[in-house]
Amino acid sequence: MNSNIVLCVDDDAAVLNALRPLLDKMLGEGVTVEVAESGREALELCAEIAEDGKEISVVISDFLMPGMRGDELLVRMHEKTPRTVKIMLTGQSDLDGVKRSINEANLYRFLEKPFNNADLALTAKSALHTYRQGLELEKRNAELERINAHLESLVAERTAELVEKNKQLEKLSVSDRLTGLYNRLRLDQVLDAELVRSKRYGNSFSVILLDVDHFKSVNDTHGHQVGDQVLTQVAYLLRKDAREVDTVGRWGGEEFLIVCPDTSIEGAALSAEKLRQKIAQQSFHVVGGKTCSFGVASIRAEETIDTLIARADAALYRSKHNGRNRVEIEC
Repeated sequence: MNSNIVLCVDDDAAVLNALRPLLDKMLGEGVTVEVAESGREALELCAEIAEDGKEISVVISDFLMPGMRGDELLVRMHEKTPRTVKIMLTGQSDLDGVKRSINEANLYRFLEKPFNNADLALTAKSALHTYRQGLELEKRNAELERINAHLESLVAERTAELVEKNKQLEKLSVSDRLTGLYNRLRLDQVLDAELVRSKRYGNSFSVILLDVDHFKSVNDTHGHQVGDQVLTQVAYLLRKDAREVDTVGRWGGEEFLIVCPDTSIEGAALSAEKLRQKIAQQSFHVVGGKTCSFGVASIRAEETIDTLIARADAALYRSKHNGRNRVEIEC
């Protein structure tokens, strides 16, 4: 973008012949002074300069010209190149055109005819400096916008990372490290929430408590690493085959708990039986076949979570006592 083109517009050739050498001398090297004898010629010149990827830096226009007045020219130039700094020369006492130029063309200054050469030259020099400052300000603003956009992108990226890390931390806080199922903390939260729903709306819910049969012998015979593999495999089967609405978690040791919302004791027993069969049909790494025993209980009126779990635990004990690899329901 060339910021060193000054355009003088006047229908008086004598004025133009006086302005060009004056401005050439006062504005110094590197500044091109162009002239036009009418508003139409000025607009055509602006269009040619624009085709070369340049624009007029400063325009000095007479007000009263045939065909197109100076205020009309400045307004039309402002629409095309709003950065151009505009100066008007006028010998008229009627200031309507000047006011229009100020309001619609962002007029920089107007000078009365006959103008003072030194005053006009200094005004043109100041206008050129103002134009260059505007370009520099635009450049700096563009750089600031680029920097801000980059910073916003970094902030958005960091925010997304923090959100993801928080999700991971939240998941870790409620997950069992070995099996990936919900941990005791999360199961307690779900049980409390289901109890509140049950008391408020009368909803029924049930729990399934199970543990791996003869699990101690797995650790004693094959070691804890194999025992961990058995627990992980059982957890996988429970997660895969349990209903989507159910919450599956590790209750502790080799025990697992499944919370079944809006489920009767019969429905929970049926789900437990399906899970028992899936596990019994599975071949476990190193140890081969393994089974689980199940105890099922359903919430009762005015009951606490502790008594509900105690009844499920008692049912699980009966399952063990009655031969294991079976489902027992509450008494």
